[in-house]
Amino acid sequence: MSQRNLEARLQYLESCEAIRSLVGRYATAADQRNNPQILQHLFHDDAVWAANGFGEYQGRQNILAALSSIAEAQILSSLHIMAIPDIKLIDDQHATAGWMLWEVCNFAANNQPASTHCLGGFYQSVIRRDEDGTWKFERVDLNLTFNQPYPAA
Repeated sequence: MSQRNLEARLQYLESCEAIRSLVGRYATAADQRNNPQILQHLFHDDAVWAANGFGEYQGRQNILAALSSIAEAQILSSLHIMAIPDIKLIDDQHATAGWMLWEVCNFAANNQPASTHCLGGFYQSVIRRDEDGTWKFERVDLNLTFNQPYPAA
C-alpha cells in the first residue's frame, strides 16, 4: 500500500470519526434541553434545521432560539439514542450523514400535562468543514415517524 493511499484512508477514517462525534455532541446537547452552549458550535451560520411537527429554521441563531423554545415548551427532558450512522464523504470538505433516532422524552403538547413518550424517526444531514477544518452541520432534517405515549405499567 502506498503512503498516499494510506494517508487518504486515514483522512477518511478521521473525517468519519469527527462526524460521528458531531452527531454525538448534538444528542448530548439535545439531552441537556437543547443546550445552546454546545449547539452553537455544531452548526454553520447559514445552517438549516427542520423537523416535521416542529418547523424549519434557517441560521444558527434562529436554530438555537427555536430549539431552546422547543425544550422550554414541548420536550422537557429527553434521552436521544442515535443509531446506525450512514456517513458518506463527498470530498474533503463535504459529507452527508443519516441515522436513526429513538428517543424517550417528557413531552408536553396541546396544553396537556407532560407525559413520557417514545419518539422515533430518521435524521438526514448535510455536513461541511468550516475554515478551521471542523465538521459542522449545514442542514439537519428529522423525519419523525412516530410519537407514542409510553405504556403505563
